[in-house]
Amino acid sequence: MITETSNLMAIFGIAITLSAYLSAIRLLAIQKMNEIPGDDPKAASKKWEIRKKLGWLTLADLPMVLSAFILGIYLLWNVLGFNQLWNKQFHQIDPLPWLLSTSLWLFLIAGTVMVLLHVVAWFKTCSELLKGNETTDKKAEVQVTTQKKETVVKLEAPESEIEVKESSSEVSET
Repeated sequence: MITETSNLMAIFGIAITLSAYLSAIRLLAIQKMNEIPGDDPKAASKKWEIRKKLGWLTLADLPMVLSAFILGIYLLWNVLGFNQLWNKQFHQIDPLPWLLSTSLWLFLIAGTVMVLLHVVAWFKTCSELLKGNETTDKKAEVQVTTQKKETVVKLEAPESEIEVKESSSEVSET
C-alpha cells in the first residue's frame, strides 16, 4: 500500500530530488538572465522571455516544495513530538490524514505540471526541427548578402597601377 512508511519515504526522496532539480534550473536561468548585457530593447526582451519561463517553472516548483515539506512533517510527526503538542491544544482533530492526502495531492499536481511542461517543450523542439531547415537557409542567405561589400583595393606595381573591384570582378589597368 502507498501509505506504508517505506513507500512514503521513497515519494519524499523523489519530491526532494525534483525540488533540487527545479531549483538548479531556476538558478541557471537567473544566471543566464544576469549575463545578458545592456539595457537595450533586445536585452530586455530576452530577459522577459527567461522570466516568463521561470514563472511557468514555478507552477511545478511550488507544489513540489510544499509536498516535500508537508510529507516530511507527516513522516516526522511522532518523532519530533508534534503529536503531544497537538493533542494538548486540539484533542478531537487528527491532522495526519489531512497532511498525508495534501502532500500526495501536491506531489501529483507538481508531477502533472512537470509532464505538461515537458510535453510543451518537446512539441516546440519538434516544430523548430521541422521548420529549422527553412529558417537556417533564409538566415544564411541574408548573412551572405549583407556581408558582400564593394571594396576597392589598389596595388602598386612598378610600371602601372592596378585597381581591383571585388563586387564586379573587374580589373582595370591605368
